[in-house]
Amino acid sequence: MSQTPRVLEFDVLPSLPRELLRAALSSRAARPADVPRLEARMRHLRADPRALTRYREVTGFPVDGFLPLTYPQVLVTPLHLAVLNHSEFPYRLLGMIHVRNRIQQWRRLREGATLSVHVWVEGQREVRQGREMEVHTRVEEGGALAWSAVTTMLRRLPGAAERSRGARSPFTPDPEEEARFASSRTEHWTVREDTGRRYALASGDFNPIHLHALTARPFGFSRAIAHGMWTVGRGVAALGQVAEAPALTLTSDFRRPLLLPAQAVFQAAALAEGATAYRVRGEDLTPYVLGELRPGAESPTP
Repeated sequence: MSQTPRVLEFDVLPSLPRELLRAALSSRAARPADVPRLEARMRHLRADPRALTRYREVTGFPVDGFLPLTYPQVLVTPLHLAVLNHSEFPYRLLGMIHVRNRIQQWRRLREGATLSVHVWVEGQREVRQGREMEVHTRVEEGGALAWSAVTTMLRRLPGAAERSRGARSPFTPDPEEEARFASSRTEHWTVREDTGRRYALASGDFNPIHLHALTARPFGFSRAIAHGMWTVGRGVAALGQVAEAPALTLTSDFRRPLLLPAQAVFQAAALAEGATAYRVRGEDLTPYVLGELRPGAESPTP
């Protein structure tokens, strides 16, 4: 790895366990601070076939010679963590919450393709719960942009709980949302207790909150919680052929953590212009993820 003050250049992916250990040992204060532009680049990245096979097994994507729509997000996660662990990033990585994700794909990526990746984070905005910031990802194949994502992270700050009082409970049914899914296709999922461990083997993300109840409790969870991107990946796989188009835009909002094991309900509803809405929630109506998959993507920017 080579490095300028705010740009990390990698020849191989950084170790996720090492990045998680660095995050655990960090003692940065949770108070508002400026977020500078911090970047990471890797010019020759390929998906590991064994990890990709495990990913398909745990999410349900078929073997078709292409990377699943959500897989590049998993592939570049070590670069995300390296940026968020940067010495000039003002917040501690552990405790940051993945609240939204937006993926755009202009063409499908071949399984064995050599990819060039650019990741960066900059800026933040004040929200009721604290500060939000965005991690941007661009993936190129053959010098052309093929895939991008915006990952929105939340850093709760002191006093955020008081500012959140009075907000509408996420358990309150939204009449417009309920109408959208009134005639949806429904699947019932049995989400196993070991889902977090199986997904960790596929993604490399061994964050202790996902592995076992004993390792999740110190972070405030009564049981291990599913990786948010597992829930999204499992949902997109369940959408079938509509998720295999060359150009797509996928948006996902994370609402509540999915505690393991669980019984979950997946719903998909057709929208106008070929779009599909999807959501995952508990049998007790606890909302986990709400999203949309739309054909096409915006014109790529340089």
